[in-house]
Amino acid sequence: MPNASMARKRYLNAWSRYHRSDGFGIHSPFAFLFVVNVWSQPLHYYAYESITRLRNTVKGMYRQQRNGIDLISEREARLLFRVTNYFNPQRILLVGAATGVEGVTMLAVNSKSRLVLCDAHWEQNPIAVRVMQSHLDRVVCYGSAAVAVNDFLEDGRENAMALVNVPIDGQLLYRLLDAGIVVVMCRLNRDRAMSALFENCCSHMSMGQTFTNDKIAILNPNPKLQREDFLLWL
Repeated sequence: MPNASMARKRYLNAWSRYHRSDGFGIHSPFAFLFVVNVWSQPLHYYAYESITRLRNTVKGMYRQQRNGIDLISEREARLLFRVTNYFNPQRILLVGAATGVEGVTMLAVNSKSRLVLCDAHWEQNPIAVRVMQSHLDRVVCYGSAAVAVNDFLEDGRENAMALVNVPIDGQLLYRLLDAGIVVVMCRLNRDRAMSALFENCCSHMSMGQTFTNDKIAILNPNPKLQREDFLLWL
């Protein structure tokens, strides 16, 4: 759950995040273009309507259940689509199905992409199963994060991307980053363990760049990029 210190931190750095999200103060050419053309891209993408419809459908499903909703925000879902569209991975690793919206959003970029889903409780998540139903022919499911990461890396490091929705062993994330795989991390503001995991990953990376608004983060471990962290607005 969000905590007071995290909320205060976001309040204090709000102006800095907003200012930098327009590219001001960013000297790295790659980072500048990524922030302006991907992170803060104002233009409309073809998939936005389907993302909105999908989220509304999930909201309707949750109205029939007593448990709380843990649904990715529309802004974050759109950002996830833009980031996936930018890197255009053929293989995607998803750790934690959540509501299934994230998986469908990433698969919407490329009809030939394949998803490795790691979620030990997948079969007990009827909403995610229903949301991803029409895409299951492109999904391989794992119950173990260690096995999923190992098989994912054995299949190659090129054209690959990962999304982490739930905390996992940091060493597994380090393996992905060391292999040069772009990692997206969600729910940083809702789960202290996720926030701590992101901070540990930042410390582990010796090269590359990270982009975050303290809610969602993109870690690009490209060894050609100087090590930098960018705190942004979304």
